[in-house]
Amino acid sequence: MAADQSGAGVHPAQGGSGAAVPWPSSPRGWLTVVIFFVTAILSYTDRLIFSLLVDPVRNSLGISDFQVGLAQGTSFAIIYALAGLPAGRLADITNRRNLLLIGIIIWSTGTVLCGLATGMASLIVARIFVAAGEAILAPTAISMISDLFPQERRGRPMAVFLSGMNVGSGLAIVIGGGVLTLAQSGAFNSLGGGHFAPWRTTLVLIGLLGFPVLALLLLIREPQRRAGQSQWKRPFRVVLNEMWGRWRRLLPIFVALAALAAVDFALISWMPTLLLREFSSSAWEISNGFGLVVLICGFLGTVVGGFAADRLFIRGGNALRLRFAAVLGLSGGLSLILLTTATAGYVVALSGFWLFVSAVATICGIATAQDIVPDDARGLCISFISMGNISLGLGVGASLPGALTSGVIVRISGLSWAIAAAVVPLALMAALLFGASNRTPQGH
Repeated sequence: MAADQSGAGVHPAQGGSGAAVPWPSSPRGWLTVVIFFVTAILSYTDRLIFSLLVDPVRNSLGISDFQVGLAQGTSFAIIYALAGLPAGRLADITNRRNLLLIGIIIWSTGTVLCGLATGMASLIVARIFVAAGEAILAPTAISMISDLFPQERRGRPMAVFLSGMNVGSGLAIVIGGGVLTLAQSGAFNSLGGGHFAPWRTTLVLIGLLGFPVLALLLLIREPQRRAGQSQWKRPFRVVLNEMWGRWRRLLPIFVALAALAAVDFALISWMPTLLLREFSSSAWEISNGFGLVVLICGFLGTVVGGFAADRLFIRGGNALRLRFAAVLGLSGGLSLILLTTATAGYVVALSGFWLFVSAVATICGIATAQDIVPDDARGLCISFISMGNISLGLGVGASLPGALTSGVIVRISGLSWAIAAAVVPLALMAALLFGASNRTPQGH
């Protein structure tokens, strides 16, 4: 059977008494997924709003491109990576709904503090709050989804949740551009916004959006875990050792997903600045052009990825999923070479194509990893993936183009060349690693 090709252990859906745990009703499951979708939009909007504010923040605080990259990328990535494993372990052993409530409060407060930053140090501290809170989201949400839907129906709800991250990536630009334009026109002066620079008003207002979302989370309940009580309370060392026994298959997938994320973050973080500097686009044009492309292509790619992951698993198991992901990474990476010669319209189109294929490949990779690990390590698995996606993805992807234009590594003249030099090797690396995992014997 295709399900046997995953390499995962089979764990009965049992409660502490040994009786089978009934699956929650479909409406309850999908209500939870929709709320997670909204939460994911909020998370990525808060995380990536800086991509539209690079030049205003740099000029106001007197810092360089490299320092802005450190604030929006590297400092965020370090804290996210440090918080990731504790968040994943807590998602496997505590009340996940309540854990997520705490996470939203922390990251929304951090976004507001970003708007109040007075220098590099306070900006980094604020981003640390954002990172620590957001590290909680993915492991808690995906762990809960795994307890709301059986394996053969899990791809689509997982894709809907993850599509919220892609929608958030686009909305960070669409909403951010709209709020920034209104702030620049003085629309918020009656609310006290006239005392702040427009970029500060934008960050404060975006951060405050998190608090109404807390009310939505109160509508959902903690689902009963699929694994037996004795299983999901196994010592952390035992669970980690079981995952380690499968590292030859898991590690290439984790690094490949991180490389895909690095390309995503590089494009989303620096393409607005490229359009502003080299094509003289306005913030409004970027929010309604590039922002919508990011939103639509990322969303469609994630939804298509959910259907593709389920269909590919039925037809050829995880081996076919990984081959498909490798082909997508290769084709998308080669297309990004054209960034150095493209006009503004084609630059946006190339970015949209990459974000679509990257989203499809990401869903295939995550679904495969979730099948490989035991039931009581799913939150931990997502934490490892999130750590890689942020440490390599946001930490390197969002910082590397700025480092190349600033001459920190090697100076590359022109932002389009710097972006291409950063993203093409990463995309090709992802394709190779998906192939490497697929060649590993499934017993490892």
